[in-house]
Amino acid sequence: MQIRFGTSGWRGIIAREFTWDRVNRVVDAIGLQLRGEGRNSIVIGGDCRFLSPELSESTADRMAGYGFDVLLSCGPCPTPVLSHACRKGGHGGVINFTASHNPPLYNGIKFSPWHGGPADSDLTASIEKMIEAGGKPERGSGSVVSKDLRNDYSRDIQKYLNPEVFTNSGLKVVYDAFSGAGSGLLDRILVELGASIRVLNGTRDPLFAGRQHPEPGESGTADLALEVISSGASLGVATDGDADRFGIIDENGEFVSPHDFLPLLLNYLVEVKGYTGTVVRSITTSSLIDRIARDHGLETVVTPVGFKYLGAEMLGGGVILAGEESGGLSILDHVPEKDGILACLLAAEMVCAGGRGLAAQLDDLWKKYGRVYVSRVDLHLDGFLGEHIAENYFGSDPSEIAGLTVDSVDRTDGVRMILEGGDWVLIRLSGTEPLARIYVQSDSSERRDDIIEKVTSEFHSMKNTV
Repeated sequence: MQIRFGTSGWRGIIAREFTWDRVNRVVDAIGLQLRGEGRNSIVIGGDCRFLSPELSESTADRMAGYGFDVLLSCGPCPTPVLSHACRKGGHGGVINFTASHNPPLYNGIKFSPWHGGPADSDLTASIEKMIEAGGKPERGSGSVVSKDLRNDYSRDIQKYLNPEVFTNSGLKVVYDAFSGAGSGLLDRILVELGASIRVLNGTRDPLFAGRQHPEPGESGTADLALEVISSGASLGVATDGDADRFGIIDENGEFVSPHDFLPLLLNYLVEVKGYTGTVVRSITTSSLIDRIARDHGLETVVTPVGFKYLGAEMLGGGVILAGEESGGLSILDHVPEKDGILACLLAAEMVCAGGRGLAAQLDDLWKKYGRVYVSRVDLHLDGFLGEHIAENYFGSDPSEIAGLTVDSVDRTDGVRMILEGGDWVLIRLSGTEPLARIYVQSDSSERRDDIIEKVTSEFHSMKNTV
């Protein structure tokens, strides 16, 4: 069974693919990679999943035995905090034990090089070859320093906020920590800014309080929405298990999709904070961002899915906002990695600065720029579906999908089919799970829903084919 890195690291089911011995093989390969680059220090930590704390400590000792100086998180630690520690301390990389939003049975290793962002494909391919070769770094005499990495992060994140707008704002926030590493950090920062906070699922639970898909999307934040309504809160926020992804609930208890939040945030960063530069989004993210960027004379760069592509753009400098539809963003010279904590803090600041909730602010945005409707459907690749997609969409240029005429095809990532009138359907395969992800965008919610129904009906018939 080969070890392969997906869009955000190597992940597997615990005790089946993700075993202690296989973890050590990956760690040894990372050690060899860093040695080859002449680097001798590393940050190690993990989230709240099964074995993440134990593997973090074991890996720290292993890397110290190879002569590395290790900065070890003294407890569960959000992914963006580990990235921040790497950049701040000038370390050679990060070994992060997390499977992000995958089901509870999964764990994984996310490796980030010196810049703190996701490793690119060339780097992970190099590590995969070293895993196959099975070598180990030479022994050495390194060190392990254990530290609460959240304190430096908490202090440095203030440069991206306007603390004065929180003063006397009366901000009330409900935060769902998803039993993960964001608990005790995001809520603490908000309290220090002057907000009133109620925390849901703030205690470590590797089973994610029974959630089979611990992702802060619309279905995953249903309980949070109810709590916002019942408590009369100004805002609901959520982070996933490693706190790199965000979820937002507005003052009416409605889920604010990243497709809507990212354009709203961009408009705020430009009009209120006065930021200028480039805007970066993944191909699956709403093109409403493009309209706002154009209106302000800004360039938009569209990347494949995966924050490693957005982070690479950030490394070049001059990026105002980098965001993707799966609930990841970063800004300016912050870490070139998804940061759900920063996203939630910026949402709270927008509410305070605007003096009203996000629903009201979105209404104004849509009146000015129009509204774009984007939805995603995930289908398991079973039955005949995988072969059907490979043959008819990835292996050829489709002229139609589910009876709808295709005008042109974009293969930036997967297969994006632009339909008559400008609506589009995109099919791509998940890099972390056996799923086909189907995205549809339209300026009309009715057309979007009709396209989704036609496409999923066709694909479900393929799933049932033997």
